[in-house]
Amino acid sequence: MILQHGKSNKNMNHWARFTTICGLLSTLTLTAATSTQAQPQKPVLPKTKPNTEFPVTRQSGTCPKSIRVWTSSRYYEGGGENTVIADTLAIAGASRIVRSGKKLVEFTAPLKKNFASCVGVAKSGEYEFYQFRLQNGNITFRVQLPPDTPANPSQVSAQGIVSSRPYVRWAIAD
Repeated sequence: MILQHGKSNKNMNHWARFTTICGLLSTLTLTAATSTQAQPQKPVLPKTKPNTEFPVTRQSGTCPKSIRVWTSSRYYEGGGENTVIADTLAIAGASRIVRSGKKLVEFTAPLKKNFASCVGVAKSGEYEFYQFRLQNGNITFRVQLPPDTPANPSQVSAQGIVSSRPYVRWAIAD
């Protein structure tokens, strides 16, 4: 009987360890899932062509006719989320962030040789928060959100570089 009791204690110790390990693993899994959800996911460069075009207003030099971007929106009750990826790699080198905040993100990239002399701007009435400036051998892409109103607060929720192109994700409440 003592041997059987000893075996039972041994089995109980294994069971206690197993339960402890399972508890730790489930805690780690929950923590990892929660922290993953809290961090905005970097967008993936679409396989389709950009869906929006900004005509370039040339002031001098050799300029591209337009600058293209991918835009997407996701609306939900109480607001929406917008993402823009500028296809600057078509006319410039790799982008980098030069300024960022809750309402403003600005990127720059060196223009390709054939457009290095360009001085111009590209903007759209439909996408009033996005603007491109070409000058001094560089392109600057700026996302400037409007001041908050009680009915429509907004803010940049993510920004970065995807495949050497600038992207900004921003949210607005209504």
